Amino acid sequence: MTDGDDAARRMRGQVRRERAKKALVIVAFLLAGATVLALLGAAGLVRLPLDRPSLSDDYAWIAGLTGSDQMTSLGYDGSGVTLCLVDSGIDLLHPDLARARLVAWNDLVNREPLPYDDSGHGTSMAGLIAGQGNVQGLASGVSLIVAKALRADGTGSSDTIGRAIRYCMDPDGDGDLRDGADIISLSLGAQKTPFVTNAAARAARNATEAGIFVVSSAGNDGLRDDGDVGTPANEALVLAVGSVNRDLVIAPFSSKGNNSALQTPSRVDPHRKPEFTLPGVGLFTTTGGASYTAMSGTSASAALLSGLIALLLQAHPEVNKIGPSAVLAMKMALMRTAAPYAAQVLPHDDYYGYGLPHVYDAHLLLSAGG
Repeated sequence: MTDGDDAARRMRGQVRRERAKKALVIVAFLLAGATVLALLGAAGLVRLPLDRPSLSDDYAWIAGLTGSDQMTSLGYDGSGVTLCLVDSGIDLLHPDLARARLVAWNDLVNREPLPYDDSGHGTSMAGLIAGQGNVQGLASGVSLIVAKALRADGTGSSDTIGRAIRYCMDPDGDGDLRDGADIISLSLGAQKTPFVTNAAARAARNATEAGIFVVSSAGNDGLRDDGDVGTPANEALVLAVGSVNRDLVIAPFSSKGNNSALQTPSRVDPHRKPEFTLPGVGLFTTTGGASYTAMSGTSASAALLSGLIALLLQAHPEVNKIGPSAVLAMKMALMRTAAPYAAQVLPHDDYYGYGLPHVYDAHLLLSAGG
């Protein structure tokens, strides 16, 4: 058993003991009668387990679209790669996350020492990346760092997110980034603000300059679009991800990129925004309380790309943490092998980006030195 497995097992044990204490109160309440429970559930006060919906075939569908099924057939599952999830937390007691390898946790909101998720959003992203159960994540073997930077209502400040990114880079604070995240997954974002005033954007830029892969939601402002992807997705080396639906048509909420040569002259290939689009409408995934949900948003699409990159980094450790040139090499490989959508303007579309990432083709290109 590895140190990471030991850490994850101890963390789950601590969470279970805390949950057990709280469960005594719940058991007493349940003895009052199932009728009361049903009434509270109907009122939205108690989360009742959901039946597994028909969308449970999402993993096979997405794996086939992206070539991750081919990577899995070669034995790649993200093992040996560390991914930091900056979100609302994680529910380690969800059965689909029972084998998740959580190696570090930091609550920058409430300072709780044990992992939890008072929103469910972070648990949903964790399922898409590392789920092993009804939800099959794309990189189930990845080691997770979780930095809680979002409150229960899903909001968070740029300063807190910036601190979370810095924690991802160096969780033990010793200045050695080798034991930090290889990938930082940001299923969050905000409208653009000047770089000098945005702590999250500064931290994301510093991470990419250190050779860490940063993936961020393009944004969900769609019909009320402000004209560009959010921040920190607008940073050059950050991978901005938009969403398509099950018909592979752009989702109405997915933010477009502003790639005008007059307004954004620095956006040249492969840095036009968004870089990629992935499924992000009604995806079956985990949520708090051992339940499931149908998740929509560019958050979900960003989590999927984070999982795909974990597969690539396992296959190609030579491009891991060697500076911005490695991030650029990965972006180029993904851009050159992306599959175009039917409605996409080529080579880059302000909505669809460079297309749908195909991780197996990118793997072949990197193997050939491309």
